[in-house]
Amino acid sequence: MNLRAPAKVNLYLKVVGKRPDGYHELLTLMMPIRLFDEIVLEKADTGISVRAPGCGCNERNNLAFKAAELFLKETGVRAGVSIRISKRIPPGAGLGGGSSDASSVIMGMNELFKTGLSRTELMKMAGKIGADCPFFFLGRPYLMGGRGDVPLHEVTLEPRSYFIVTPPLEISTAKVYSHLKCPLTRERKSYKIINEVAKKGIAPEQWLENDLEKPAFGICPELERVRSELLDAGALGVIMSGSGSSVLGIFQNEEHLCSGMSRIRRHEGYRYVPTTSLTGGSHGDYRGKGVSSQG
Repeated sequence: MNLRAPAKVNLYLKVVGKRPDGYHELLTLMMPIRLFDEIVLEKADTGISVRAPGCGCNERNNLAFKAAELFLKETGVRAGVSIRISKRIPPGAGLGGGSSDASSVIMGMNELFKTGLSRTELMKMAGKIGADCPFFFLGRPYLMGGRGDVPLHEVTLEPRSYFIVTPPLEISTAKVYSHLKCPLTRERKSYKIINEVAKKGIAPEQWLENDLEKPAFGICPELERVRSELLDAGALGVIMSGSGSSVLGIFQNEEHLCSGMSRIRRHEGYRYVPTTSLTGGSHGDYRGKGVSSQG
């Protein structure tokens, strides 16, 4: 079985409180994009094997392995699975590659072993692997709450073109949160977006906010430079995705994007990905490709 696991970006990320379980309460607008990891699933008699060159972790720590292990345990399927992942989404970049891989493995195994679990059941299972795993079952932009795992409202975005710049570095999410200085209060502004998302055709550049940018920029000042370069290239707005290190520039259309791409300075080792949003489809039915280039 061949699958494509999409990356995501956060267009809006507000930390609105601290939870009793130690996690942070979030309000975040997430969008799947046309940048994919390629996954091949095959039945095996027993055991789980994962081959994922470039993932940056050993087999048992790979979220795809954990997802397969959990699926077999909770469904009682007496078999094994072989997983091969061709990484296109850079790890540790705030693009959700590992979580997307895990979610795609769970969705794929549900089909492969014909277990017939509902999307709700699969999302609940995936939530045990990672906070943003349930999002990848939705297949479209969504406002998420809780730890980032609770769907609040589907979002319709005005069409835009996007340009993702990823420096060759990984930022620890825990470290970014440890440097978070903003007061964790429930501001009225945080909830205005809940009413606004019910409208059709939200302009994404009007909602860009990420509470994690300031601490991440303090840890990695080069991210501030990337932001400035995208704005100088004509982006309508710029936002860091998740806890970094990817920075997203928003452009009006493909022509505007091509103009911006020609103006931005390229740096050695950086990844530059022009892309668009995904709206619909399942893990096996995504169409289109993000085009990656190196600095």
